[in-house]
Amino acid sequence: MAEIEIQALIDAKIPKDIATGWVIKALEDLKIQGVKVITNIPWNGLN
Repeated sequence: MAEIEIQALIDAKIPKDIATGWVIKALEDLKIQGVKVITNIPWNGLN
């Protein structure tokens, strides 16, 4: 999933190193908030 997010940012003209940093930071922030598993995603049928 992270690779998809990074590629989407690159496609939006964000440099790869910055895009990668943002995604890593976002994942770290989720861990700090106590998120262990992301379960409510559009393609899992729970929305």
